Amino acid sequence: MSDTHGRPLSKWVVPDGDVFIHCGDFSKNKKLKSVIDFNASLEMLPHKHKLVVAGNHDWALQLQSEAARAALSAATYLQDEAVTINGVKFYGCPWQPEYRNWAFNLPRASLELKEKWAQVPEDVDVLITHTPPNTVRDMVYPRGEQAGCAQLRWRLEYINAILHVFGHVHEGRGEEMVNNTLCVNASSTNTKYKVVPTVIVIDLDTEARTATLVQI
Repeated sequence: MSDTHGRPLSKWVVPDGDVFIHCGDFSKNKKLKSVIDFNASLEMLPHKHKLVVAGNHDWALQLQSEAARAALSAATYLQDEAVTINGVKFYGCPWQPEYRNWAFNLPRASLELKEKWAQVPEDVDVLITHTPPNTVRDMVYPRGEQAGCAQLRWRLEYINAILHVFGHVHEGRGEEMVNNTLCVNASSTNTKYKVVPTVIVIDLDTEARTATLVQI
C-alpha cells in the first residue's frame, strides 16, 4: 500500500500475508498524532511483519524523528536501512527529488540524492521507496510530467532486485517490468485522494527470483 493520507487502514480490505508494506504518505499533517493513529491501524492487521517507509507528507518522521520512530511500534521503519525476513532482503528509503516544500526532499539530480541511492545494496531482493524511478509509472497528469527519480532508475538498472514497490504518483498505480525487476506503484488513493478499494498483493519466489501479481 501507499499514499493512504491519514485514513485508517480499515477503509481497505487488506488480505493477510507474510509481509505488509506501506510505501509512505500515511499522514495528512505534520503532527506526531498522525503517526500514532497510523500505528493503531497497523496493530489491527494480522501480518507478522510490517514494513514502512516515509513519504513527502510524513513530516513527523523528519521533524520529530526519534519520537515518531518510537510511535511506529507496530512496524519496522526503514530509512536507508535493510532488514532480512525469511531469507528475503528488504531495503527502504524515503528520499525523493525535490517537489514543493515537502519532507524528505533532496535537489533533483543532486550528489546528495545519488549518494542515497548508492547505499541500496546490490543483493537486495525487495526495494521499497516512496518515489518511483524515472519513466516507470511516474506520469503526472494533466501536466504530462514524469516525476520519478532518474538516479533511482540508474541504480535500479544496476542492482538485481526481484521487486521494487513505491507510490507517490497516484495516477501511476500499476505494474511494469524493468529488466528482471517487477516495479509496482502501490498507490492506494487516486488523483482526487479517493480510496482505491483493492489492495495490491504480490507473491515472491526467491528461488526463481520472480514476483507475481496476485491481486491489483
